[in-house]
Amino acid sequence: MDESSVDVDSTVLPQVGLADPAGQVGLADPAGWSGAAAAAGLLVLAGCGGGSSDAPTSGSPATPGAPTTPAAPPSTRDAARLLSQASFGPRSADEVEALRQTGYDSWLEQQFNAPTFGHVAYLEQERSREADNKVREEMSYEAIWQQWLFGEDPLRARMSWALLQIFVISNIAPDIRAHAMSSYLDMLNRNAFGNYRQLLEDVTLHPAMGYYLNMAESEKEDPKKGTHPNENYAREVLQLFSIGLTKLNPDGSAQFDANGQLAASYDEAVVRGYAQAFSGWSFGGSDNTVAKNFHRYDPDNEALWQTPMQPWSQYHDSGAKTLLDGRALPANQTPERDLKDALDSIFNHPNVGPFIGRQLIQRFVTSNPSAAYIGRVSAVFANNGRGVRGDLRAVLRAILLDAEARGDDATTRARYGKQREPVLRFAQFLRALGAKSANGRNAIHYLDSSDDALGQSPLLAPSVFNFYAPGYRPAGPLAAAGMVAPEFQITNETTVVGSLNFFSQLFRRGAYGSGDTKLVLDYAPLAALADGDGSTLIDRLDLLFFDRQMSASTRARLGTMLGAMPASSADKKLQRVRAALTLVAMSPDHVIQK
Repeated sequence: MDESSVDVDSTVLPQVGLADPAGQVGLADPAGWSGAAAAAGLLVLAGCGGGSSDAPTSGSPATPGAPTTPAAPPSTRDAARLLSQASFGPRSADEVEALRQTGYDSWLEQQFNAPTFGHVAYLEQERSREADNKVREEMSYEAIWQQWLFGEDPLRARMSWALLQIFVISNIAPDIRAHAMSSYLDMLNRNAFGNYRQLLEDVTLHPAMGYYLNMAESEKEDPKKGTHPNENYAREVLQLFSIGLTKLNPDGSAQFDANGQLAASYDEAVVRGYAQAFSGWSFGGSDNTVAKNFHRYDPDNEALWQTPMQPWSQYHDSGAKTLLDGRALPANQTPERDLKDALDSIFNHPNVGPFIGRQLIQRFVTSNPSAAYIGRVSAVFANNGRGVRGDLRAVLRAILLDAEARGDDATTRARYGKQREPVLRFAQFLRALGAKSANGRNAIHYLDSSDDALGQSPLLAPSVFNFYAPGYRPAGPLAAAGMVAPEFQITNETTVVGSLNFFSQLFRRGAYGSGDTKLVLDYAPLAALADGDGSTLIDRLDLLFFDRQMSASTRARLGTMLGAMPASSADKKLQRVRAALTLVAMSPDHVIQK
């Protein structure tokens, strides 16, 4: 890669090497990083290649046990780590200290009960800014960032973001209405700490999903026309939203059949059975006793996209249906009863706990959780301690408070860590730097460009398979070690250079956007620490962006860089802050969350 293509302002970031020693095989810091070559360094971490596998690892089932709740008060390092895992990172030293003093349980309870940001409410609030008083799709994107940057519920925001990457809808076409997207986000927020069974039903009947995966207007088989129920949603709800392709043990390891082959979770007959069970549903709000209303709706009707789908019995397949594990639905059931029985059969399948649990661990804590960790989380999914299956609040608590999630030794653990997603890194910088606009809004819309943005943007995943697969294995050392690194599926030469230019420009300008929605960064708290040898500033950056886990080599390079920059005036101190932040953004021990 041509290093001259990296547009990092040399007046902000002096030519200081960025080398970090490679440790054991895992998500560790690569060796040999220097100067602008750091732009390609992240790819070294991933083996600079492609290749993936969604197959679970084999092994014996682990004996699930109760998650370990850490003793209070936690260390500063571990408190900062929890804020990175469960929110968007620390915003201040005071926030970390407050968490230390109150303890994790109190913080979690506060988050579970925090006021919920309203996405549709944001659309209604903002429609008057348009001359025609109509909402725009960009408002749906803004609403997500309003919750992320200014909401009182960062844990709920992170959980709904994790769920959106499992139960994917995307406006990449673009053809999904703003109210459809925003009401879908409200639904995920509402279910974030609820029960998976209710979540599964609400996803299934949401008009955005009905439109995106074609369950809406899916008709029973018509031999004369040669048509049959649409199988799109039936296929994806099994493969992506619940159980996956392979039968799993409670610890997430694969099961094998008598021939030594991976045991399939289901076959095509099962997909057809669920498609038949889901037939006869269309958009809500119409008179469903009138057959022609099944295909008659006004897409410009905003209420349509906020109302659950409803059944038309005339279009429902009334025959018997084959479901998972040989279960059959009897003929002549109502559409409502078939849907309930079909969703119950999915919800009670033993794969759901390890399949969903593993992905949530990956989104919050680490890409390669141990079998024992998955097993403990799976056990909580099966029974929250009070005989309830699918309690997502209990599952999330188990993930965040597990012994493998907590502790001060994360940087030394083999096979541990995950890449911070590009949009989460952006949110972390905006929050920690107190970004605010004149009118209190943002104009963050399209970040999916690989050339000059982040290669990732909420509600704009390239397909129902999300931005990356949970089992993605970059070719090279990680694949050889049997490890996965999902976020590296959107990490390549172009996205690395694009994101570094993006963050360099952000810090150089001290703002994102323009006009009244320009988010202005507040450098004052860091500038106040930027005198002397820079060690106080480095300590604060370590807390905010490295969770007190900055490597010795990154610290040394920051110190060398700051030592070469005078601090003789307020402007010089600001230059120091901007340069330090730019180096932080490209540091592997920031990009990789431990």
